[in-house]
Order: sequence, then C-alpha cells, then structure tokens
Amino acid sequence: MIRIDSLDQEVVRALDASGWSLNRAVDAGKWVETLEGEGYRAHPLAMAVLSTLGGLSVEPINTVGPNFANDEPYNFDPLAAGSGQRALALEVESVLGGHYFPIGEWLSYSSVFLESGGRVVAAGMGWFWEMGSSFEESLEFAVCANRPLVCLHSDPGVAPWPAA
Repeated sequence: MIRIDSLDQEVVRALDASGWSLNRAVDAGKWVETLEGEGYRAHPLAMAVLSTLGGLSVEPINTVGPNFANDEPYNFDPLAAGSGQRALALEVESVLGGHYFPIGEWLSYSSVFLESGGRVVAAGMGWFWEMGSSFEESLEFAVCANRPLVCLHSDPGVAPWPAA
C-alpha cells in the first residue's frame, strides 16, 4: 500500500540509514490499541505506514527548505504524536475534513496525522501545515524539503507561519 519504489533514491537511502529494509514489518498493534483507547480509529493506510516505518527516525538530507529550516527528523512514533492529542486531531478533522490517525512527529515536535485518503498534515503550536497529498509525497517533503512549507490553518490570534 506504500509505494517505496516510487520514492526518490535519496529518500530511500535516508530510509536505509534509519534502519528500514525492504522486508521490514513491525507489529503496529501496540500503538493502535493504545491510541484507539483514546478515541482514534486506525485505517488501513495508517496501519501500512506504521507496519513499515513505525519506530524509525528518518533524518533530513536537506536541512534548508525554501521557507523553513528542516533540521529535525521525521519520527514515526504514533504515541508521541497522538497520545493526549485527541483534541488536536479532532480540530484537524473539523477544519480540514477527513479521518486522521497519528503516525509520528516532525518539525518542533508537531504531530503528523495521516488521512485515510492519503493526505498528511503536521499540526502543533496553533498551526496546521501541508506535508503532502499522499504519504509518499509527505515523506519526500520531510526528508528533502523540496518545496515551500504551506500553512493550512492557524488558530485565532495566531498569525500563519510561514506567512503566505
């Protein structure tokens, strides 16, 4: 369900360096059970991502994006992203629509949520950022910083960042 073969080779090398391998498979059940106890509902794409990448921390290969510093890894730790963050996930769903499940953290420990249709957003500190319309696009973005970071939403009283 995840198209690793479609990724840029630099991203695949970053995955390899993080401990990923082609046949890697981890039991996502331990994370899902905990998060479902907090009201989340896992979907097949989130299960596929966590089974393939759960527990890994992928370092960026490009630390300077067009309008942001990309100097933190993409951590596939769904508990860090989602435990105690159900209200944030509900806000993301309310503002953007869809059914989101936490898959990890990215810049400034923002929670990364994966929508059942593939869209990936990071949320935290009063902002929602677009990571990609597909999981693969989000992974390339987080590792390569290959396009500007777009603020999708900011809470009342919080200026969008980066500014449009």
